[in-house]
Amino acid sequence: MSLEVNITKKLAHFTLNVSFRTENECLGLLGASGCGKSITLKCIAGIVQPDSGFIVINGRTVFDSKRKINLPPQKRRTGLLFQQYALFPTMTVRENVEIVLRHRAKPQRKQETDKILEKLRLCEFSRQKPSQLSGGQQQRVAIARMLVSSPEVIMLDEPFSALDSFLRLAVETELAEILSSFSGTILFVSHNRDEIYRLCRRMLILQDGTTAAFGTTPEIFCHPETLAAARLIGIKNIAPAFAVNIRKINVPDWGVILETNQDIPDGTNYVAIRAHHIREAQTDETVNCFNFNVARKQNEPFRVQEMLTLTPESGQTKTPLIRFISGSQDPFFSSQEIHTVRRLCIPSSHLILLKGE
Repeated sequence: MSLEVNITKKLAHFTLNVSFRTENECLGLLGASGCGKSITLKCIAGIVQPDSGFIVINGRTVFDSKRKINLPPQKRRTGLLFQQYALFPTMTVRENVEIVLRHRAKPQRKQETDKILEKLRLCEFSRQKPSQLSGGQQQRVAIARMLVSSPEVIMLDEPFSALDSFLRLAVETELAEILSSFSGTILFVSHNRDEIYRLCRRMLILQDGTTAAFGTTPEIFCHPETLAAARLIGIKNIAPAFAVNIRKINVPDWGVILETNQDIPDGTNYVAIRAHHIREAQTDETVNCFNFNVARKQNEPFRVQEMLTLTPESGQTKTPLIRFISGSQDPFFSSQEIHTVRRLCIPSSHLILLKGE
């Protein structure tokens, strides 16, 4: 089952302009709060009407501004799981699920409700109300209510945001298992890059209503291409830069000129490197190797973070601050003391060249 979206919607601080096509997969929508992720889902579900464009679900046009088509939510066959689950507090688990089938005959309602409650292991809670359930159980009820209507597209709007951190991984694993049997398209909205990486084969990154990146999840994490995408996938070491020639780039904030292992694309104005790719220079290695001071060190339970400064070279009048954080658990990093001088390498093979405003 496919989903094709090409819409615009003028909002308070920007204009949403989203275009993508996906089919029989879990597509992640990653972005900061307020970037347009949730409003995109609401437009697809029919809760919010776009200003222009079209939405096609499995070959059916559910919205088209030019053809004056705008099907109501109940006719779009989409399922939307809200952040807070939106369960009816005065209804039991069974009643919360069965209400979706209220227009069907009573025997059919009971049969289909029994089936979904059994599938999601909710039978023993069927007479309880939402307030008597854990966060993970409430989410299963909301998913049951969504699936019982046989949607062609499932949309999950930050489904773990209402859960305590220690519950998230367990509930995520359970959700992935439940959704693995769904044969249609799933849209998974999050501002958590790790959730997207674990659950979604492809991803779309939104920034202020526009697409900053769209492609396979591993490819975007390896080659984000834009400044916005690099920031959202968690790269910490990013700085403005400009090309010196086709294979050298100047990074004034870091006080270095770096060699690249690829031709620098036109328009490149930022460079980045992941913390764990910084390494100790090998004997006689010179390319992108510099002496650094460990200016600050922060020990965490499972890693060590260090802020590094470039040591003054002959003729320099000031020491530029290098905004590098070594996120390594390697004993080499963890054993360093403050102000220790180390010769480190910024491998050209791991440099990320970016375009951004």
